Amino acid sequence: MSGTFLPVARAMKNSRPLLLSRPAVISALVIGLVLVVGTALLSAVSTRAVEIAGARVGHARTTLLQINQLLATMIDAETGQRGYILTNLEKYLEPYNSAKARITDELGALDASLADSPEQTASLAEIKSLTTQKFAEMDRTIALRHNSVGAALNVVGTGEGLVTMDALRKKVHVLEQNELAELNMRSALAARHARESQLISLGLITLAVALGLTGARLLILRVRELEDLITVCAWTNRVKYEGKWVSFEQYLHKRFNLRFTHGISEEATRKLMLEEVELHAGSRKPVNSATPFPSPEGSATRV
Repeated sequence: MSGTFLPVARAMKNSRPLLLSRPAVISALVIGLVLVVGTALLSAVSTRAVEIAGARVGHARTTLLQINQLLATMIDAETGQRGYILTNLEKYLEPYNSAKARITDELGALDASLADSPEQTASLAEIKSLTTQKFAEMDRTIALRHNSVGAALNVVGTGEGLVTMDALRKKVHVLEQNELAELNMRSALAARHARESQLISLGLITLAVALGLTGARLLILRVRELEDLITVCAWTNRVKYEGKWVSFEQYLHKRFNLRFTHGISEEATRKLMLEEVELHAGSRKPVNSATPFPSPEGSATRV
């Protein structure tokens, strides 16, 4: 068990400088921010999709109301026709005349609502033909009733109007059932989209929070690393790290995964030039011999 744990621990220790490097910390924070923004955009798109689905559901409900209103109008017309034939009272023609006046508008509104469904449009065309036949039959019986009740009742007795009305009811019922099926399908689709969007949003938010917390933790660990005291040799300027004295470049590379290049400062350049001039002049005296060497004892420096 311990033999398996040691390589894992060593690998984690070796990857620590990379995890605590500035690119890693910034990457974690940026990814978390991108996920938060992406979640907000997804929520906006999902909300729009749910609104569209809701509008389609509302459209289907409106169409169902229009279908039921059409059938109610035809029933009102037939009721007024029958009442007038039996009583010869003009007041029974009021519902008939009202139904006849509004049937065209109702058929037009229903036609516009079903424009995106060729199958429903075809059924509506048959319904229009049946309504025309039914009103023609009712107009004929009402005209006959002005002269004789018997002639009007004979036309009613043939069953022509009953057959037409039954066919109209069946066609309206088919139209209604198709629209109900469409309504159920759109409602289920809207509910599914809402659930999927909710789950995706929750997943992205959870991932964004996890990455944000990870980035914050890495940032805190990096700050703590920089706040630690390191031991520097006052004589050689080497750093004590993991029990060994290493150069400052090696220390920064092992601990923070930093890489270096070297150059020469202006001060060192001037010093070398002065030493070169004094060397040619025959002088071996150091440029700054008054400066004593520091004590070889280690000192603690905060970085």
